[in-house]
Amino acid sequence: MNVVVTGAAGFIGGHVTDRLLAQGHAVLALDNLSFGRREYVAQGAEFWLVDLGEVTDAAFKERIVSFGPDCVVHLASIHFIPYCISHPERTFLSNVRSTDLIARTVAQCRSVRKILAASTMDVYPPSDVPHKETDAPSPRNVYGLSKLLTEHIIRFAVETTDQLAGVCLRLSNVYGPRETNPHLIPDALQRITSHGDPEIRMGYLGGTRDFIHVFDVVDALFSCLFQDTGRFQLFNVGTGRPTAVRRVVEILRDALGDSRPIVEDRSKLRTFDRMSLTPDISRATTQTDWRPTTTIEEGLRSLARGIDLRSRE
Repeated sequence: MNVVVTGAAGFIGGHVTDRLLAQGHAVLALDNLSFGRREYVAQGAEFWLVDLGEVTDAAFKERIVSFGPDCVVHLASIHFIPYCISHPERTFLSNVRSTDLIARTVAQCRSVRKILAASTMDVYPPSDVPHKETDAPSPRNVYGLSKLLTEHIIRFAVETTDQLAGVCLRLSNVYGPRETNPHLIPDALQRITSHGDPEIRMGYLGGTRDFIHVFDVVDALFSCLFQDTGRFQLFNVGTGRPTAVRRVVEILRDALGDSRPIVEDRSKLRTFDRMSLTPDISRATTQTDWRPTTTIEEGLRSLARGIDLRSRE
């Protein structure tokens, strides 16, 4: 197939592009390199350095139509929440305007049969119980709002374009090699490997999250891409198992042979930190052939020790 991948130089997008090329597909890889890295896009892909928040409709349509895609994997977005809160205008350009541009172009590009887009568990309101896709969304930050709008735009495109199917994946906390944002796990690794302090000082450690390895996310995406998922579907993508944030840091510390105490620095607490965020993944596991396979212990230890799990790809 011919596949357009947006955000192809990013954390998830680079791994998706690798897998597509390995399977023999042609890839048009789009990225503005604001957070992504050019070296994460394999040479076999056709790379277009473009900002989807700024490119004109005409230029974008011309390039996409000339490529003749069968499907679009839309991963381009700003998803580091502190940055999103500080830069709401840029967030809406990158996350919402880009989706609208793609949706309108796809509606006119008759070759496209499916569009997959990354959403987030942050569309859900705070709750101590696992979230189902049927739960009413109620985002509490600009990032979650931008992703909820992304879902609405994709759904609208599908409902108004005869040949088009769509899937939005509400992702949990994704981790693994080549992460491009300073989220919890890369931050913890940086602090653990910097041995100048007598203790490992982190921000909020009291909550629980569902951490899913990037290779499991790629597996989910490919299952949705190549299976009949209906006209439009929302899927939670995670492990379905919460892990205490403090436990995550402990696993990384122990994997690297560190014995320093882990301390919560209350000055680093943020207003958008949740007590818990866990998905119910039963819809995805019953309606596709996907199952997450990497345990949190295996994934974190392999990441900390530089062990490559890509052989299973």
